[in-house]
This record gives sequence, structure tokens and C-alpha cells, in this order.
Amino acid sequence: MDEIILPCVNMAGDRVSVLKNGFAMDEESLLIAKKVIFDSARMTLANGNKVIKISESETKLLLAFYRGIYKKEDIIDFVWKNRAGCVSESSYYKLINQMRNNFSLIGLKAADIVTRPRIGVSLSLPLEPFKKERSEAGENTRDTTRDKDSRQTHLAENKKFSAKIRLLVLTMLMMLLTAIAMLFQHAPAQNKHKSSFRMLGNKDGYLFFRMASDKVTFKEVVSAYNTLTLPLCRQNGHYLYYLREPNMNLFLQCLNPVETAVPKCITIKERY
Repeated sequence: MDEIILPCVNMAGDRVSVLKNGFAMDEESLLIAKKVIFDSARMTLANGNKVIKISESETKLLLAFYRGIYKKEDIIDFVWKNRAGCVSESSYYKLINQMRNNFSLIGLKAADIVTRPRIGVSLSLPLEPFKKERSEAGENTRDTTRDKDSRQTHLAENKKFSAKIRLLVLTMLMMLLTAIAMLFQHAPAQNKHKSSFRMLGNKDGYLFFRMASDKVTFKEVVSAYNTLTLPLCRQNGHYLYYLREPNMNLFLQCLNPVETAVPKCITIKERY
């Protein structure tokens, strides 16, 4: 760069006549390139949902661009006017580079800050006041969008909840139908069991039954069981069905109930 660099700029003078004395940084909102909002009060740059914080010096540099200040000495005076003594030129160039980096981060081009040898620096993008009503309209739009998103989220949650309820009801209905089917499936066997035999009780791990038409008692059946001389093998089943015969103790020992489709039984009989 062939720009003439002065060693120091004196802060005591008041050479920038274009500046307004007592300039208020707050309540200043500017629009850069019609898309980036510069808020000097908050010292932020915002582009959509992206917001970055900038320094006080960077804030004043953008305000200098807005006021048409482009000469190096005038910019230094405007940015660091409250600093006593002088400001090195390295701070000036460092500030410009920082501002270029922020432009890149917020969606602008670093090259939009143009350095002009022997003249100064300027902004090649339009910088204009950001109207409050536009901001309010933007807020209203964002509020409307948020409300719409909230309603859509609520509807989606309701749909998910309804789907879960339907699935639960369907599952319970299937379980009920399965139980009813099993009940009807076992009903014939139970009816047959009720019409053919009656369970009396259990002893020694065996379940004792008598014929439904027989009035023999459990005590009498156990007595007949105790008089058996032939040993019973538990592997042959724990269902014992007593059949009254004259002068004979007759038992059916079964692995499964006799009412099943294929009962597995052996006959045990002894005369007395």
C-alpha cells in the first residue's frame, strides 16, 4: 500500500465540522445493503436469526461511514475522540480489518469496505436508516410465524397422541378377542368335563375324579386308592379317574385330562 502514514493523529483539534456535537449513539438503527440491521445502541449486526456483537470502536466506524466521513484522520478523530493524546495508525488499520471480518461473518463481503490510498476508507454498500415501522412489521411477521409454528406443533402432538390412543385401543381389542376365542375353544372340553367327571380333590400329588353320575365320596375314593397293591408311577400322569365296578377298584391314570382330543391313560384295576 502506497498510502502516506503519519506517526500519530492529534485528538485535541476539532477538524471534523460535519459531525454533530453530542451525537447520541443510542436510538440509531441503520440498514446495511438492505439486509443487515446495525443497532448502534446494542452494538450489534443482525441478519435474519444471526446476530453478532461488535465493539464500540467498530460501532463508531459504521456511524462514520453513515455520516460520510472517509478521511483517515477524520475517522480516527471520530472513533477515538474521547481518548487523550494520540492514536497509533496501527489501531486504525486493525479496526478496519476487524470490521471486514465481521462483515464476512454476518453475510456481507469484506471487500465492501474499500481502502483508498492517500484518501481514506469508505463503505461501498448503501447505509440507510432502518424505519421503526419496518421493524415492527418484521416483529409482527415473526410473531405470526411463531404462532403458526406453535399451532402446527400442537396439531402434530395431538395427532401423535391420537395415534397412540388408537394403537392402545386396538391392542386392547385384539387381546379381548383373543381371550374370547380361547374361551370358546376350551368351552367344549370344559362342558364335557362337567358332564362326565367331577374333581374330588388331590392327595399325594394326584388329582382325583369320579364320574358325574356316581355319588361316591372323596374319602371312599382315597380309601380305594390306599388299598391298591400295584405301585403307581408318577411318570404315567397325575390325573386319577375312579370308576366304580362291582368287587373291583378301577382307576384311569392319565398324563392329560380324558376330555382332551387324545387322552393318554393306562388302566389300573384290582379285585377286592
